[in-house]
Amino acid sequence: MVRLAVHSDINRILRIGSSAESDESKRGLIERAIDRGGCLVALDDEIVVGYAIMNHDFFDRGFVSLIYVEPAHRRRKVGSSLFDECESQCKSDRIFTSANKSNLPMQGFLVSREYVLSGTVQNLDDGDPELFYSKELR
Repeated sequence: MVRLAVHSDINRILRIGSSAESDESKRGLIERAIDRGGCLVALDDEIVVGYAIMNHDFFDRGFVSLIYVEPAHRRRKVGSSLFDECESQCKSDRIFTSANKSNLPMQGFLVSREYVLSGTVQNLDDGDPELFYSKELR
C-alpha cells in the first residue's frame, strides 16, 4: 500500500535509509516534503519499506527527486507502486526523475516504465554524471 506520508512517519522513513537517521539534512528534506504533501510511503503490514519525494519545482514539471526502497523489498513492485502514485499525482503532462550513470538497476527500471533519457548533468557527483529521464503522462 502507498499513501501520503505524515510527520509520525519520519523516524520510520529514516530508519530504512542507510545512515539517513543521523543525516539532519535528509530529515529536513523529508519534513519539508511531508509539509508540502510531496512525500509518499510504501507500507508492508504497516511497516515503511520505501518512500518517494516528488515536487513541481523543476520547470513547473513533476520531478521525483528521491526514491528509496529497502533492499529486502526490492524487486517486489514497491518502486513501481511508488512511481504509479507519483505519476497519478503529477500535475504536469510530463514527469522527470534522475539517476546516476553508475546506477544501472535504476536506469533499467526507468526504461521498463517507458521513461526516456532527457539529458545529462555533469559535476553533481564527481565522476558519476546524473542522467535525467522523463515520461509523457497525457
